[in-house]
Amino acid sequence: MKTMVVVLCGVSLASAASSVALAQAGAPKTVQLSKVVLDTETNQIMARVKGGTLCVFPSNVKIPKEKKTQNYERFDNLFTTVLKSGGFAVISTSNEMFGGEDDKNRGDYLVGVTLRPAVYNLCSSAKGEKGDMTVDAEWQIYDRAAGKVVETVSTSGQGMQEKFAPDGEKQIVNSAFKANLNAFIAKGLLQKYVQGMSLSSANP
Repeated sequence: MKTMVVVLCGVSLASAASSVALAQAGAPKTVQLSKVVLDTETNQIMARVKGGTLCVFPSNVKIPKEKKTQNYERFDNLFTTVLKSGGFAVISTSNEMFGGEDDKNRGDYLVGVTLRPAVYNLCSSAKGEKGDMTVDAEWQIYDRAAGKVVETVSTSGQGMQEKFAPDGEKQIVNSAFKANLNAFIAKGLLQKYVQGMSLSSANP
């Protein structure tokens, strides 16, 4: 009887260890937005600007050449909303009052993106702004465990604001960012690393 108890105990422990290993292996990986850079230096463009509610008197406005890090909280909120709706496990720190770079609560994979406007049409009036923008984006996926960039992906997307709005220009940029983010997700690479899916499974 004692031998049987020992055997059963051994089987139980082995089963528990196996369950823990499977749980650890199957634990979902997390993703986090790391940085957003607006680059109008690499490919300088002319913005087409019109005025008034009838959008008349068009003129070309040269966009200043610069590479500038964008407001993290703004884009982190957009990134988190889109990815969570797609079933990804996202780490978001933009709403944390005391978050820091050394916190352990960081994603297994970090995503950074450089946005390069290609076409920009804007109409400005007393009611706000409307228009459209085409943006080319370069995404990088950084594997924290491996300590290196594992993928670099290019996308292109258009943002559009059809009606005048006080924050119309901001909404145009937001829309272009989300269009590029959806194009990035459609590539299937995030699913490959974060969810362990093959590219064929990610893109049926």
